[in-house]
Amino acid sequence: MSMIGLCESWKERVFSNNVDDGVFELLMARWLAKGKHWFLMVVFLFVASLGVVSEGAELPLVRIAHGAFNEKIAVLWIGVEQGFFRKHGVEVEVINIRTGPQTMAALASGDILIAYASPGGVLGAAAGGMDVAFFAGVVNRADGDFVVVPDIRKAEDLRGKKIGVQSIGGGIWTFAMIALEHLGLEPTRDKIQLMIIGDQAVLTQALAAGRIDGAPLGYTFSGVAQGKGFRVMVDLGKVPIPYQGLSLVTQRSYLKKYPHVVDAVLRGTLDSVAFIHNPANREVVLRSLARNLRLRNVQEAESGYQVLEWLYSLDIKASVKKLETMHRLLVMSNPKMKGMKVEDVVDEVPVQRVEKTDFYRDLVARAKR
Repeated sequence: MSMIGLCESWKERVFSNNVDDGVFELLMARWLAKGKHWFLMVVFLFVASLGVVSEGAELPLVRIAHGAFNEKIAVLWIGVEQGFFRKHGVEVEVINIRTGPQTMAALASGDILIAYASPGGVLGAAAGGMDVAFFAGVVNRADGDFVVVPDIRKAEDLRGKKIGVQSIGGGIWTFAMIALEHLGLEPTRDKIQLMIIGDQAVLTQALAAGRIDGAPLGYTFSGVAQGKGFRVMVDLGKVPIPYQGLSLVTQRSYLKKYPHVVDAVLRGTLDSVAFIHNPANREVVLRSLARNLRLRNVQEAESGYQVLEWLYSLDIKASVKKLETMHRLLVMSNPKMKGMKVEDVVDEVPVQRVEKTDFYRDLVARAKR
């Protein structure tokens, strides 16, 4: 390897490419021109590496945004709180962005590097020309409850009513469409108004205030609503329909340029899933849910915690077949979707790479004990 090549390789490993390329190349060129080769280079690299460690800048920062606000975000919260992402070499910051389109806009601008997103916003962005890809599926099934006011007892009672969602095309909208389809209803035909209200905490408040007649809620907020007298009309976790839920998503250019960072995020996520599945960690997970969901007490987090065991899995492949369900629903409101192929928006390589490691095999073996 040439001297410049060796320097570039070292720069990438130590600085994670956080040092400006022009500054680095200028320093190298000047030193080499003066004939100061191996000895000065070794001294410089040693001192510089000490500086990186002392400043705490050795771990690349990865901002991961989510639009959902329910128990399904626990895998990220636990990963940060228990140090799993740092264990594998990345500093993760979890950010809540209200809607899928806003999350995709932040991803496109570089304000965030990875999204933990429902399929709707991602497929919409891809249909609009954004080169984005699902690289892991963390929640690989539908979940949550379709909650309604007490006087709605059967499907026909929903005609002419108001259903709350967070955004058109987002995850909550998808669950509303699945629930209505399961009940044999169609919004336009049955004059059902889909109202953009807000996240699940806001939807729960809107139900209590009488602003809406129903809404899809995660199991935690569904439990809160049921405690106030509202009733579950459909348990979406029991609806027999293939569905790809919250997934890790980023731009393809990032997947190609930073595979080591992507792998670290996947490993931290898997460690977090294993931690949540361990009954010995129950109280820790309950406290995390209560704190992050801003619940009144730990008891309100119980219903959400109980579903995490079947909601999460160590099998985190994104499924083309399950994404096609979302694609079918979106085509109804977005003609641009018709020409796209779902398989073009899935990159299986990162998960395949991690699944070949001793880390993954050991994790699966421990889970089977």
